[in-house]
Amino acid sequence: MMKIGKSEYKLIHLDTNALREIVTNEGNSMKGYFNKFMDKNELYAPCFSFYNVIELMPYEDIYQKFLDFFSLIPCLMFYPTRIIIQEEYKTYLNKSKFEFSNKIINAFTPITNNDSYNCRKFFERVSTNVQLIRVIQDEISELKNTANIWEAQRESSKQLLIDSGYQINIKSEEFYRFSEKDTIYRDLLKYGLNPAKEINLDSFPTLRIMEYSQYNRVYLTSKKIKPNDVMDIVICGIVPYLDAVVTENFQANVYKKAKNFIPQMKLLEIYTLKDLRISLN
Repeated sequence: MMKIGKSEYKLIHLDTNALREIVTNEGNSMKGYFNKFMDKNELYAPCFSFYNVIELMPYEDIYQKFLDFFSLIPCLMFYPTRIIIQEEYKTYLNKSKFEFSNKIINAFTPITNNDSYNCRKFFERVSTNVQLIRVIQDEISELKNTANIWEAQRESSKQLLIDSGYQINIKSEEFYRFSEKDTIYRDLLKYGLNPAKEINLDSFPTLRIMEYSQYNRVYLTSKKIKPNDVMDIVICGIVPYLDAVVTENFQANVYKKAKNFIPQMKLLEIYTLKDLRISLN
């Protein structure tokens, strides 16, 4: 929950598909969003990643509709996940509580003239920063290469199991849980952090949900990995700190399973694009 102005809001994460659905399907999903998540008795503030918005920018019509809609309601934008991980690590070292700050989020409100807190003005200013946009676009274009690498890892893992005489389906939920602590430890090192070997997993929900999401997509399914799959994982790290999420069916199922072992996600409300549409019924 977060107080914005005089009202308390639950925080709901919207992935790129949900953002696109809301702003392009006004007669159904946009009204559905208001009916379901902007009820007078329970308000939700939409949250999205900086990367989501950059993804929409090349689609001028959709992007302008996004700016129109999200400049009229309170909402929050999260900065890249690596920043969240760094802040999470600081709270781990200090034994303090993880809290949102302006290093992690930018809150937008329709009742301000400050360019930093008006959604449209903020992104209009960002769009003129050619160097920043190029960096982010390069990162997004790299998603295809990452997807190919994950595909290759899946195939090499299968071959290694075959060569070792194991069944291919040895990769399982149990295998992931057994190796999770070592995986998170290696991730912290990759982010340039220097944790003690015996880390407390409960202190790193961001990395936990990202790794679990990747494991599900790479090793617990044979579906082709696409750049959108990688993006879902890039932006999902903030979800354990939010109250609700709207996402596609596969990721929704990952979240449902993660609720069983990531404490911060126990009470997470999980919705799909279908929930936006049927909320009008």
